[in-house]
Amino acid sequence: MVSVYFQIFLQSPLEDSEDYKNDHNLFLKGPVSQTFPSKLGIMINRIIKNGLKGYPQVNENQMNKEIILSGDDAIGRGAIEAGISLATSYPGTPATEILTYIARNFSGDAEWSVNEKIAFETAIGASYAGKRAICSMKHVGLNVASDPLMTIAYLGIKGGLVLAVADDPGAYSSQNEQDSRFYAKFAKIPCLEPSDSQEAKDMTIMAFDLSEKTGLPVMLRTVTRISHAYSPVEIGEVREQNPLVLKKDPANMIAVPSNVLRCHRNLNEKQEGLRQWGEDSGLNKTLKNGQKKGIIACGIGYVYAREYGPEYAILKISYYPFADKLIEEFVKGLEEVWVLEEGEPFVEEIARRYSSRVKGKISGEIIAIGELGPDVITQSIPEMGKSRKRDKPSKPLPPRPPSMCPGCPHSKLYDALKLVAPAFTAGDIGCYTLGVNPPYQIVDTCLCMGAGISKAAGIAKQGVKRVAAVIGDSTFLHSGIPALINAVYNKANILVLILDNSAIAMTGNQPTPLTGINAKGEEGGKISLEGLCKSCGVNSVEVTDPYDVEKTEAILREKLDAEGVNVVISRRPCVFVTRRLAKMRRKSITHIRPEKKAQ
Repeated sequence: MVSVYFQIFLQSPLEDSEDYKNDHNLFLKGPVSQTFPSKLGIMINRIIKNGLKGYPQVNENQMNKEIILSGDDAIGRGAIEAGISLATSYPGTPATEILTYIARNFSGDAEWSVNEKIAFETAIGASYAGKRAICSMKHVGLNVASDPLMTIAYLGIKGGLVLAVADDPGAYSSQNEQDSRFYAKFAKIPCLEPSDSQEAKDMTIMAFDLSEKTGLPVMLRTVTRISHAYSPVEIGEVREQNPLVLKKDPANMIAVPSNVLRCHRNLNEKQEGLRQWGEDSGLNKTLKNGQKKGIIACGIGYVYAREYGPEYAILKISYYPFADKLIEEFVKGLEEVWVLEEGEPFVEEIARRYSSRVKGKISGEIIAIGELGPDVITQSIPEMGKSRKRDKPSKPLPPRPPSMCPGCPHSKLYDALKLVAPAFTAGDIGCYTLGVNPPYQIVDTCLCMGAGISKAAGIAKQGVKRVAAVIGDSTFLHSGIPALINAVYNKANILVLILDNSAIAMTGNQPTPLTGINAKGEEGGKISLEGLCKSCGVNSVEVTDPYDVEKTEAILREKLDAEGVNVVISRRPCVFVTRRLAKMRRKSITHIRPEKKAQ
């Protein structure tokens, strides 16, 4: 089997063809096998020649057509075909495009939520009404949603509920490399792991059916190379949405001690049925015909395993939980067993119970950090690498270290902040985290969403003067509000800088509640950031345009030396938002009839 890794890296997601051509750098990242399958080769050549015309647009009733989709898009398409009524998410690479695709190609409800916990809880509400719902997030977002996840596994669901989680091995856009399969095991719910876009779509549909069959939420785990790689997908028929059926069921909807022990017992009793379903589904399969060497391959590891030819038997793992006998039977008679899985040695630990000849991350043959990559085995066996010829790019791919965009309003804010020289600046997750790099070097710490304010308050409580916290507008709404309230309640002396650029810029300029625009580009409710901060009881709220460096410097200097919790809102739209709005205005003028234009 010839495998293809067709990966597109973008500074931010595609918007429309002109913006894409002008604003984004596109290049292919290998390896790409020497010979493309003919149909895929034609499709890729067409893309390279013409450029991607924005996200794939597919009518939700279109079927019997094969198109190129990324893994994220395929999950979105699978959810539409499965008959969803609601999709929820908080933007987070590499999962952002799941909701983006659904919002653009589905006539029903699709929502950006203020954080992953609320997104998942909203989807649970739709499930309680008998409807199918999908909630998508990145792996660290699952930490935020873990509270409702652990309990809804006890209580169970009504309409199908799928939790799509994209892990980020290599931490290309994340603060860690955590493996979401452990959450599925912890919660005792099923987990499906695709190896390409077609499987991503098909397994999404299967996940909804399994969810309703078992009364449990089902996790669909993908990784960056699946989420952002493009491959052919066959479009199928869109199912009818479930009817609205909302019934009160306090015994299975209320998590109180009188219910949870019984619910926990029921969950435990479902486990054997979950394993049996996986065995009957055929998702985990063995390709073995007398070989002496074998590979246990999970998710995208299966695609890599197929590169090593027929001399390796393969056990493909796409579904969890599975019975140990699956691995026990596979490793019998094998003189060498490799385990290829992104993330932690989740399956490898099981394999080592049944064979002393396992090679992987625990014993050090495979590096335990970063991505696997298709050459993972040849890196450990030099002789194999010499025998396998691969085409190499004619030129090395250009390095793309992250940096602030030219004209970014955050850079101007940091110019002013450097001048006032705070003793310590606690940062947060967003574009503004790049303030840690030259020429600014003004951000001193970054941990997780919303932690900047909490850390700043903790530092100031130790007697440190002139402590600042930097947080973005969306991150503040995500998890900064409780931290601000806590700082006020406990009388911290800190300056909180909220960088309002009218978008979630780091993940592609998705709208926030501050813009009054929802996920489908329609008018929604609008939140006042100033009013929100004042209602938290802060000592003062000031708004400044960071392009006015002198005024901004004066405000920062005054508030950094002031007592109590003081908020400064740095407000100017992201440069990409500004350009897009200008373009929309030009289009609106163009479309006005000549006689209606201003004279």
